[in-house]
Amino acid sequence: MSTEQINTKVKTIRGGRIRYIEECLIRYISEGKLDCVDVIDVHVGTNNVSDGDSVHAIIDDYRNLICTVRQSLPRTELVISSILPRPTHYQANRTIYDVNNRLLSLEEQHVEILDNTLDFLYGDQPNLTLFADHVHTNVAGAKVLSHNIISCVNTLLNLSDCTSETQSNFQSVRTTWRRFIPFNTTTQQQNVFRQTYWR
Repeated sequence: MSTEQINTKVKTIRGGRIRYIEECLIRYISEGKLDCVDVIDVHVGTNNVSDGDSVHAIIDDYRNLICTVRQSLPRTELVISSILPRPTHYQANRTIYDVNNRLLSLEEQHVEILDNTLDFLYGDQPNLTLFADHVHTNVAGAKVLSHNIISCVNTLLNLSDCTSETQSNFQSVRTTWRRFIPFNTTTQQQNVFRQTYWR
């Protein structure tokens, strides 16, 4: 497959929670809109965290979403993109940290976990230069996130990485030596990327 054959569609669900995203996927699956899709990448914001959902409840919602896609679209690659930190909210970040760590255990369910954590930290704190406010990314943050997703999808589809033009847009705003945790690393290697932060 070449990059000319790629057809990408982005669906944004403002204020969406994991269950609502699953409901949307169920609707699209029933309408046949996802029959020929090679990769689905799900990136959820912090709305579940803001609602006060427990880590256990959030992980259960992710498991249900994964089960829905795996049962209905067994040939489609599924990527779950980790939750981004919130620049000014300590308690939310504790939950996000715990959820993101627990997401790695879901890789056994035939899902790939895209870890955005280090790309959105400066030292051990959220990188404020990547956020427009206390919740949403700015243009630079959106570029970092989209670059991570593109790199992940390209790897799954055995495509070359982003063009050099796109690549150069990111070098000034992110650490270019790390994009996402390789899918074939061991748990011990993955723990190298796990830092104790936001405590």
